[in-house]
Amino acid sequence: MDMSKLPIKIVGMPNGEYHGKREFLSRSYLTAVAEGGGEVQQFLDQGHSLFSGNASTRKGSEWDTLVQGLCEGKTLTEQLRVPPSEVLGANGARTTKAYKEWESQQTDCVVCSAEQAWQYGKMLDSLMANDSARRLIERTTETQVSVFFALDGHPVKVRPDGCCEELWWDMKTTSSKWSQVARSIGDYGYGEQAWLYTQGAMAIGYEGFRMPFVFCQTVPPFGCIVRTLPDDWVGECGERMLQTMELVRLRRETGEYLPLDHGETRELEIPAWIRNKAEVF
Repeated sequence: MDMSKLPIKIVGMPNGEYHGKREFLSRSYLTAVAEGGGEVQQFLDQGHSLFSGNASTRKGSEWDTLVQGLCEGKTLTEQLRVPPSEVLGANGARTTKAYKEWESQQTDCVVCSAEQAWQYGKMLDSLMANDSARRLIERTTETQVSVFFALDGHPVKVRPDGCCEELWWDMKTTSSKWSQVARSIGDYGYGEQAWLYTQGAMAIGYEGFRMPFVFCQTVPPFGCIVRTLPDDWVGECGERMLQTMELVRLRRETGEYLPLDHGETRELEIPAWIRNKAEVF
C-alpha cells in the first residue's frame, strides 16, 4: 500500500486481509505493547500472535457478522444455519462425512447449534428493544470499512463495526454483569479504541464525535446497553497511544526491544495487599 496516498478508505476488504496489513499499527497491537512493553512488541513484530481465540471470541465474531448483516438488511433467519440432525454423529458430533459435506455447501452464513441460534435470537430481541442500539443499526450507511492513515507520522489502521453519517460505532459482546462493564472497558483498551477510531474518522473528513459502544450479553438475560466514554479519559488514553507509537518506532529503528535492566536479578516488590494476606491472626 502506497503510504504517500494516505488516508485510504476501503469498503469490503476481507477481515483477514485487513489484519494482514501488519505494517500499519492497530489498536490491539498498541494496547498489547503499552501493557507488555518491548518484550511483547518484539514477539509481535516477529509475526506471532499473543492470543489465538477461544469459544467466547468465536461467538463474538459470529455476532459481529450477524449484526453486520442486519445493517445490510438481512434477517437473522437468513444468516443462520442449524445442521439437520441426520448429518450429525452421536450426541450431535459434527465429525461425520455427511456433516462436512453439508457444511461445505453453506456460504455467507453462520453455522451454529439450535441452542446457539436461540441465544442469538434473544440477543437480537434485546438489541432491537434498545432504542439507542436500534437507531445505530437503522442509521448505519456502511459496514466493512477499513481506514489506513498517518498519525504523527505513524501508519495506523482502524475498522469500525458500523459507520453512520456523523459517527462510527462498535459492537462488543460480554459475559459480564453490567456492574462489571467498566472494568472490561479498562482491561480491553476500549478508551484507546474510542480515541484511535475517532482519529481515523476525522482523517477521512468526519468531525469529532463520542464513539458509542453497543454491549450485548452472551449469557442470560442476554441484555443490551449502549455507552460512550468520558472525553477526559479517552484523551488520556490517546496520549498513552501516542507515547506507545513513539516507543514502537524507537525500538524498531534501534533494534533494541528489551529494557536496560533486562537480565538483572532484582528483589520483587510485594504489594501491601499480599503482605496483609500473609499476616497470621
